[in-house]
Formats: sequence, structure tokens, C-alpha cells
Amino acid sequence: MTVHDNAVPAIDCVDFVRLVDDLVDSDPQQWGPIVAKHLDECPPCLVYLQQMLDLKILLSHVFDGERLSEEHIAGVINTIHSLRRGEH
Repeated sequence: MTVHDNAVPAIDCVDFVRLVDDLVDSDPQQWGPIVAKHLDECPPCLVYLQQMLDLKILLSHVFDGERLSEEHIAGVINTIHSLRRGEH
């Protein structure tokens, strides 16, 4: 576990989940101390982020030799997020 400076603001899980779409499309080295602090302090959010990263990789290899476009992958992930928020 990393010790974080008390000056690093905390975010709650709801705000973190809203960031996940952007996080899966960005370099983890650029996530910053707020995200790092939350991931260190909240194992369920770390698992959720890892699942979304894995899903992105799996969706890019759905069909033999055929890849889904970034647009299609984003559409699937956005649909999952909408269902989790109850927006059917």
C-alpha cells in the first residue's frame, strides 16, 4: 500500500466509476495521485477497473482474426455503464 499525502483529495466510488471510461483509454502513468489514492484505498474499484480493462482487451478479439473498432468497444462499455446506472 502506498502512503499518500493528506493534501491529495479523496474521491468517492461514484465519481471514480464515472472516470473509468476515460481511464481505460489512457496511460496509467498519467492517472495522477487522486486516482492512485482511490485505487489503493478501495479494492472493489480496483477490481472494477481491472475488469473494464480486461473487457476492452477481450472485445478487441471477439472474432477470429477480426477486431472490433474502438467505437464498437466504447459502445459496449457505455451500454454496460448505462445498465449499471439503471438507464435501460
